[in-house]
Amino acid sequence: MSTSRSACSLTKPRRAAPAAAFALAVLLAGCGGGGGGYHPDPAPPPPPPPPVELGPLYDFTPIGLPGITYGEVDRRGIANGARVTGTSRDDAGNVRAFYYNGKESIDLGTFGGRHAQAYSINRCGHIAGWAQEKSGLAHAFHYDGALHDLGTLGGAESYGFAISTCGATAGWSGTRGGEAHAFYRDSAGMRDLGTLGGNGSYALAMNATGLVTGYAYGPGNAWFHAFLYDARTGAPLQDLGSLSDNSLAQDINDAGQVVGYSRAADGVLSAFRYEAGTMHDLGLLPGARGAEARAINGAGRVVGYAYYADERRAAFLHDGSTMRELGSLGGSRYSDAVAINGSGLVVGSSVNPAVNAEHATAWGSGYGPVDLNTRVKDLPAGVELINALAVADDGAIAVRTNKGLGLLRPRK
Repeated sequence: MSTSRSACSLTKPRRAAPAAAFALAVLLAGCGGGGGGYHPDPAPPPPPPPPVELGPLYDFTPIGLPGITYGEVDRRGIANGARVTGTSRDDAGNVRAFYYNGKESIDLGTFGGRHAQAYSINRCGHIAGWAQEKSGLAHAFHYDGALHDLGTLGGAESYGFAISTCGATAGWSGTRGGEAHAFYRDSAGMRDLGTLGGNGSYALAMNATGLVTGYAYGPGNAWFHAFLYDARTGAPLQDLGSLSDNSLAQDINDAGQVVGYSRAADGVLSAFRYEAGTMHDLGLLPGARGAEARAINGAGRVVGYAYYADERRAAFLHDGSTMRELGSLGGSRYSDAVAINGSGLVVGSSVNPAVNAEHATAWGSGYGPVDLNTRVKDLPAGVELINALAVADDGAIAVRTNKGLGLLRPRK
C-alpha cells in the first residue's frame, strides 16, 4: 500500500497522438497509402478522461458571535439543518458559547460570570457545555432555548461535554471529597459514575442509547483506562482495558463501538476499536510509529491520524478490516482526519504545499483529498479556510477560518 497517494488517486489521462501524424494517417488511408492494397481506417482517438470528481460546491456563512477572532467547534457540535454550537473568542479574551440555528448566531449567556463554552448538540438543538457563575466557578449546562445549571456532585465546579438525542448530558464534576468524577445527568438528576479505583474519571462521549464513554484512573492513579457506562442499567463503570499501559476513549456510535487510543509508557499511541467485549488494535500504516483514532460513524468506519519518526502525519480511514492512508494535499507531509459522517464524508486538514499553509480538507467516497477553499462559491475576499472541524450527516461542514468560524452548506 502506498503512503504517498490516496487509494482514490486519479488515473493519468492518455497522451493523444500529435495532430500532424494523425492528419497524415488519414490522408494515406484515403489515397491508398501510395503502395496500393487495403488499408483499414485509423483507430478513433481515445475518449477523453472522465471529469475530475472534487465533491460538491458549497455556500459559505460566517458563524460565531460579533468580534470573534478565533473559534472552536467540537466534532459533536454540528447537527443536520445547519445547526452548530461552539465557542467564540475575541481579542479582549472573552470566551462565549454560541448556537447557530441556521439563520443567526445566539449567545447562550452565562450564570453571571464572564466565560462559557459549548461542545455538543443534538438534532433537537439541545446543547451541552459549561458556563461561569459570578464567582468565576464553572457549572455544566443544558441548553434547550434557555440555559439550565446542572449543578455539581458536591464540589465547586462541573463541565458538560456530551449530549444524547434524548437530552441527557454527560461530563465531569468536582466531588465533596475533592476528586473529579464523570457524571450522567437526565431528568432524574445527576449520577456520580465513580472511577476505576483512582480519584478521577471523565466522560467524553455518549450515544443515543445512553452508553457513556471516556477514561478513568485506577488505584493510586497508576494508570487510566477507557470505560463504558450503561445508563439503562446503572451498573458500575466497565473497564475496557488497554493495548499497553493506558487507554482513552474518544467516540462511540449507536451500535456501542468505542474508539480511541492506548498509550504505552514510552508515549507511543495505538488506535483501537472496542466492540463485543474486546479491544482491537487497528494496526498501523506501513512505516508509521503510532496512530490515534478520533471518530467513528454508524457503519463502524474509523478516522484519525498516523504519525512517523520523521514527524510526518497522515490521515487514515479504517473500514472495519483495513487501515488505509487518505492522502494529503499535493502529497505534503501533513494531513489529519477529525470527523466522519454517516455517508463516509471525512473532514480535517492538510498542508497545501502550493501556499505552504494548512487548509481545511475533505475526503469523499469518490474523491479526496480536496482543499475546501477551492470548493466554495464566492468565498469572501480575504477569508481562508484553515481547518474542517465537524461534519453533519446532511453534508454541512463547520470550519475554522483566519477570521473566525464558518459553515459550509452543499449547494443544491
